[in-house]
Amino acid sequence: MGFIEGLKIYFQYILDLTTYISIFFVSAALCVYCWPKKINKKEIIRLILIFIISYSVIIVGQSLMFGFLFLIREPRVLGQMLYSLTMPLLILFFSLIFSKGHSSHKLIKNLILVSSIMVTEVLSKNAGFIAGQLTNDTFIVVVLARSLPYSLFFFICLLLNRVDVAHHRHLSKEMIVIITSLASLLIVVSVIEHAYDNHELMVNVLLSVLDFVLLLILAFSYYATYTITENRNRITNLEVQATLGEAERMSIAIDQKNREELEKIRHDLKNQLAYVGVLLEQGKSQEAERYIKDYSNKQEVLRSFSCSNSVINSIINLELTKAKIKGIDIDVKVVVPPRLPFADSDLVSLITNMVDNALDNYYSEKEDKIIIRIAKQNDYIRFFISNPFSMEGMNKSNITKTRKIGRGHGYGTKIIRNIVSTYDGYVDFNIEDNRFVCDALLSLNKKVEQNV
Repeated sequence: MGFIEGLKIYFQYILDLTTYISIFFVSAALCVYCWPKKINKKEIIRLILIFIISYSVIIVGQSLMFGFLFLIREPRVLGQMLYSLTMPLLILFFSLIFSKGHSSHKLIKNLILVSSIMVTEVLSKNAGFIAGQLTNDTFIVVVLARSLPYSLFFFICLLLNRVDVAHHRHLSKEMIVIITSLASLLIVVSVIEHAYDNHELMVNVLLSVLDFVLLLILAFSYYATYTITENRNRITNLEVQATLGEAERMSIAIDQKNREELEKIRHDLKNQLAYVGVLLEQGKSQEAERYIKDYSNKQEVLRSFSCSNSVINSIINLELTKAKIKGIDIDVKVVVPPRLPFADSDLVSLITNMVDNALDNYYSEKEDKIIIRIAKQNDYIRFFISNPFSMEGMNKSNITKTRKIGRGHGYGTKIIRNIVSTYDGYVDFNIEDNRFVCDALLSLNKKVEQNV
């Protein structure tokens, strides 16, 4: 038999009522997977086209694969395995087109879609066999039994649409490994079950239960990943808002203190100038110069930083206050646009972690300054922070780690790396002339939505 004969057999015998119903479930599930947040006439037309195109492509794809397999006479098992992969490959192609998010998000969703459709097809085959054994191959019962498992794929697509991990940028590596492992296990098990035909009723029942349980575990793991990530982001956002609130209150306190100091200076300046004038009239110019210097050194005004970006203003002023409490001087220069395409939470986390690391690891016998430079360089914003430090307590094999022990220690550099990777940037931790340098670049061309 040749390719054409295979096509004829497919459309005459394989494309039956069960196939039509199963493809209907799959096409409807793909529409649910692509269902938008807001529905309108344009989106309705788009969903209808997705349904029609996916329905047609699946039928054409399966028929072409079936015809191709007739060119492969032996071995029969190989042909069954290849044909069983037709639907998953078409689903994978669809997912690659419509999946959104970071590469890790796409990987997870692609694996879940492929593994779930493969398990669904195995369950359909087993359910048809079980129903046939129990009802003496009653046609309508077998059709319903083979079609019903495809509702599981519909459920999976609904889950991926309603709780989309692409809404959150940073996923736990452990959860990614768990989901990837489970999905891969389901794919392998499904391929083996397709290749291995067993005609014992109890074996088919046990295999079906096992596949169903594994699919539920996969769905639960995905939902758990979404929930954990969402809660973690909510906590992070609350911490960022608290930091910004503290920074705003600190800025107000600094401005108020400066105004009070300026009022005192203004009232006192007239008398001071009069005394300096008397010294100059008496020809005591050196005493007058010394008096002016002493008077200037006594004026302690809290330092207030200001640049074109309000978020950076607030954070830098907060960090300057921390530094003042520790008796550390900071040299700050910032030249940035008023608006940046970075989420406020990321900007706050990046700067606070970089500066806090510099303050925590500051060490200098000469009272050297911490240097902060934030500026635009081509299509990037550069965050450069340098602090004097001592090699004592440093891990020579990894300069981003110290010997300090405590809850939460070491997360600063991880947070910095995560934020930099989010914005297609680059970060370098280095040692130059007894100074620890953290140099980060964030791309201005990568926009990320604010976390809600």
